[in-house]
Amino acid sequence: MADQEPQDREKRLRDFCEMCSASEEMALQYLEAHDWDLVAACNSYFADEDDTADGTLPSLNPDEPYTGPRTLDGRPAPQVYRRNRAPASQPKKKGVATLGSLGAGSHQHGDGDDDEDDDFDGDGADDGRGNLFAGGEKSGLAVQDPQKEGGSKGIINDILAKARASNASRPDTASDAGPSRLSRFRGTGMTLGGEGVESRAIPDPLGLARPASSQPQERVLHIWQDGFSIDDGELRRFDDPANQADLQMIRSGRAPLHLMNVQHDQPIDVKLHQHDTPYAPPPKSYKPFSGAGHRLGSPVPAGTTSTAAASSSSNAEPSIDTSQPTIMLRIQMPDGTRLPARFNTTNTVGEVYGFVQGASPETRSRAWVLVTTFPNKEHTDKNLVLGEMPEFKKGGTAVVKWA
Repeated sequence: MADQEPQDREKRLRDFCEMCSASEEMALQYLEAHDWDLVAACNSYFADEDDTADGTLPSLNPDEPYTGPRTLDGRPAPQVYRRNRAPASQPKKKGVATLGSLGAGSHQHGDGDDDEDDDFDGDGADDGRGNLFAGGEKSGLAVQDPQKEGGSKGIINDILAKARASNASRPDTASDAGPSRLSRFRGTGMTLGGEGVESRAIPDPLGLARPASSQPQERVLHIWQDGFSIDDGELRRFDDPANQADLQMIRSGRAPLHLMNVQHDQPIDVKLHQHDTPYAPPPKSYKPFSGAGHRLGSPVPAGTTSTAAASSSSNAEPSIDTSQPTIMLRIQMPDGTRLPARFNTTNTVGEVYGFVQGASPETRSRAWVLVTTFPNKEHTDKNLVLGEMPEFKKGGTAVVKWA
């Protein structure tokens, strides 16, 4: 029946579709397998449908040409149907396909036993997974876990996690608060010499260890929504690249010296305080006593007011030549205030005295002297030039001392 007319084949194809309620592809498959015998093709289709309903015989795979054994009437052997149609009976996978599921799906053999293990359940919680990768053979999509934030947020999360772990593993401070056992004998000792042996000094073993046992400094690290701050300091924003190195140092367990205001190798105890709000500057501390006061024996208020007015008019920066070399002097007053001023290297000590008297009226009524520390030295010669003095030729600090 292979030499049939095309019109006859189209008629048999339509009849097969109407009788079996099958698609044209399925009808063409069965008719070609049975040499366009309509009755044999219909019987084979209904037999396959019955076997499929029993769960024993899937249909043919149209993508692969059949080259296996056949029965006496020319039909493919039933056991081959099961082997070829087994992959088509697998249920569709659900959810997002990951690299692991794609690799596992390539090793399946169509028995359908491991389908439930390879399905991705969207409700399953996997907190350890950071990123997901979805897509097919020629396209892909990287899905970043929203719970895993990079940059400064990730560093802050690591700092908080390490703080929780350190707080949980911190030993009881009450047990360590007891007094340490001290030796009855302290200080440097000398051994007795003899014939051919000189006396030698034995240093104090506790002398070098004593600075290491100093009390650790305490600092509070405030974590805000938009940045961080140390104690009552200013806000340092997360989006500022200059603060990334400081956060990295804090995460590694080291304290930035310029932020924590500590010395090198000095122990420090950093406490974290996390806020759920943006940065808010701390309130200013209330000072109950402020303003001007008078001591017993001081001038009357009228004279003080006139003196203060005169001092305010004369309190001006010294005139300097910007085209000449300049130095910066920080003058500390007896009450603790500092007067920074810039002078030329050609200015004299007398001009520094005049600047101090113009800034502080009290120095006009009392005797005082300008001194420097390290080494301590009083500068009373007002004709000396600042640029020729080793204490001031590069700038420095001077102290006003009452005589």
